[in-house]
Formats: sequence, structure tokens, C-alpha cells
Amino acid sequence: MTPKKNTGFSLAEILVAVVVIAIALVPLIVVLGQGVKRGKDPQKITVATMLAQDLMEEIMPKLFDENPSNPDSPAGLGPETGETRSGTPPNGNYDDVDDFRNYTESPPKEVAGTNMTEYTGFARTVAVDYIQEANFDAVSTSITRFKRIRVTVTWESGSQSVELEGIKGNY
Repeated sequence: MTPKKNTGFSLAEILVAVVVIAIALVPLIVVLGQGVKRGKDPQKITVATMLAQDLMEEIMPKLFDENPSNPDSPAGLGPETGETRSGTPPNGNYDDVDDFRNYTESPPKEVAGTNMTEYTGFARTVAVDYIQEANFDAVSTSITRFKRIRVTVTWESGSQSVELEGIKGNY
């Protein structure tokens, strides 16, 4: 008599294979899950950068100062009494770059003042300071011919941020 050939797997072999595969898949699933979670970060960074650039492009064309003919005697940094970003004329009545000093909004707003509801969770803030003419990284305590405009967009309760800087000169 010829011995029988094994033509299949036993139940024990199948169970062992399933257990081995299950153990091997757990770390793979964890790694893939983290990748999917992190995959949203570049999208949020792109949105935040776009929001910062949008506000920076609104600010930079404004005048250097309220009194451009005599910038050595400025009205002071910040908006003058009664000025708002979303007033009249159509582009608001902020007329110089330092009117945006300490400006903040959450959620971001259109120039007309309408909330950009699709960007709820993001916030924009603006810092405007005189900077030293010899060192653009240093804030000046006196009036100079240069102002640094810094737009910061934050999200995830401020734990993430993107920042854009611009320099406005008065010549």
C-alpha cells in the first residue's frame, strides 16, 4: 500500500497562520493610521499660508503712515479713532499699514467683514512695529523709515501656526 499524500492544511495550521498574520498587521495598521492623521497637516499648513498671504496682500499696498508727508511725526501705531478694517470705502478705512497693528480675527474675515465660515478653527493676528534700519530683525523703540508687518495664522487652539513677514519702507 502506498501512503496517502497530504493535500491541504489542517485546522491547526490555519489557526497558527491567522494568528501570525494578525500579530504582524497590528504595527502596520498603527503606522498607516499615523500617516493618515499626519496627512492632514500639509493641507492645514497650505490653508494657513493662503490665509496669511491673503491678509498680507491686503496690508502691503496701504500707505506707510497716516501722514506720509511727515512720517517723523506719526499719529502712532495702530488704527486712528473710528477706523475699522471693514468700513467704507469698499476696502475698509484702514489706510496705512500700522492700522492693522494688533488686529486679530477668528474665524478669518473677508475685507467686507463677512466670516469665512469654511475656515473656522483658524485665527489671524497682525503685528506691526518699527524696525531698526541697520538690523531688520530688531524692533526699534523710535520712529524709523521701516515697519515690519507680521501676519500669524494659528489653528488647533494655537498649537500650530504659520507666519509671514513683510517690510514696508518710507522713501
